[in-house]
Amino acid sequence: MSEEEEAVAEGGGGGGGGSALKKYGPLAAIVLLAQVVLAWVLLTVTVGDKLSQDQPESDLLPQEQQQAPTEEGEEDSDALPYFYTNEMLDKITANPAGTNAQRYVVAGVQLGLIGYDGDGNLMKPQEVAIDAEMNLKVGASLGLIKSLILNALSTKYIDQIENERPEFLLELKNELNRKVFNRIPWGEDEDQKAFRVQEVIFTTMVIQ
Repeated sequence: MSEEEEAVAEGGGGGGGGSALKKYGPLAAIVLLAQVVLAWVLLTVTVGDKLSQDQPESDLLPQEQQQAPTEEGEEDSDALPYFYTNEMLDKITANPAGTNAQRYVVAGVQLGLIGYDGDGNLMKPQEVAIDAEMNLKVGASLGLIKSLILNALSTKYIDQIENERPEFLLELKNELNRKVFNRIPWGEDEDQKAFRVQEVIFTTMVIQ
C-alpha cells in the first residue's frame, strides 16, 4: 500500500471515531444526568422518611412544656383566675416619675391567680381560693409583692400609667411572676403544685 493510501486509511479511521462520539456522546450525558437525578430522589425520600419517623418524638417536649406554667402566661390565657386581695394591696401610694414628689398615685390592686395541681391540671378558681399552701405562701410574700408594685408605679410617668395601662399591667404581672411566684417552693416532690399571676387589675386608681 502506498503512503497516500495509508494516509487515507488512517484519516478514515479518525473520522469514524469522531462520528461515534457525536452519535453516542449526548446519550451518555443523558444517562449520567438520569443517574444523578435518581440518586437525588432516593436521598430525598430516605431523609424525608427519617425526619418523619423522628418528628413525633421531637413534638413530645413542647407538649410537655405547655403543661407547666410560664411567666409570660401565653397558654391558658382565657382561664378564669381567682382574684386574690389583701388589705396590704388595697391602698398603695406612690410618687410617679418626673413629678418631683409633688404628685402621687393611690392604687388598689388585686392579683388574678391561677394554679396547677400535682398532675399539671388547671385548678378551678374556687380550688385556688381555698388552697392553704397558696394562702400561706402568698401571704408571706406580700411585703415583696407590695414593694414591686410600688416600684413599678414610681418608675412610670403619669401619662404612661393613664394611657399605657394594659402594657404597664402586663409588665407588672411578668415582674411578679419572675421575682415572686416562680421562686416560691410550691408543694412537695410527689405533689408539685404551682401558682402564678395570670392578671393584675387596679380596683381603684386616684392620681393627684
